[in-house]
Amino acid sequence: MTQPHSTTRRSVFLVDDHPVVLSGIRAMVEAQADLQVAGTAGDVESALIGLAETLPDIVVVDVSLPGASGIVLVDRMRTLFPQIAALALTLHEEAAYVRQLLQAGARGFILKRSAAEELIHAIRSVLAGGLYIDPGVAAKILSEPRSSATNPDPLSEREVMVVKLVAKGFSNKEISGQLSLSVKTVETYRARATEKLGLRTRAALVRYATIEGWMTHDS
Repeated sequence: MTQPHSTTRRSVFLVDDHPVVLSGIRAMVEAQADLQVAGTAGDVESALIGLAETLPDIVVVDVSLPGASGIVLVDRMRTLFPQIAALALTLHEEAAYVRQLLQAGARGFILKRSAAEELIHAIRSVLAGGLYIDPGVAAKILSEPRSSATNPDPLSEREVMVVKLVAKGFSNKEISGQLSLSVKTVETYRARATEKLGLRTRAALVRYATIEGWMTHDS
């Protein structure tokens, strides 16, 4: 179920095992001047085949799929199609569930009960390089107590400060100015932090910072 890519419309692949839901989301996406549906699937295996054939810009995936879950799909996408962004669509509101999706590689999380325009906003946010968390669960994530015990090699205070600023979009030069450090020192802190965390890209750092609750305005 594919259609030719347009030079002006970003391609969206939809994964949901409920035909009525799938049809509704498809119609919603196709109604946008800047978006088009590249294909659809109802389970993980057919989704992986469809993604290989269409190479869309983003995948909107229902987490509750028959057989393997949507989390498995997101995790496999990270290895097979790292250039394709994933936006998770789910009924579940538990903060731990959101963290699991972000750790698997999802760039966004939206509840099925959210308004149609919110889904379109989420798609566009992720396509623009952002990280989207449904407002309905964002407060729960940020209010949960966090423990550094899960990190066997905790970051130093300076490394935490550098990771926070990198995640918020600041360059090494801008960070050096804010922390009154040389650019080389900032690079060293950043390298040490990414080595400890096993994270190599800014997108991965953003996910980590979100999970840790560092992306609030007062953090």
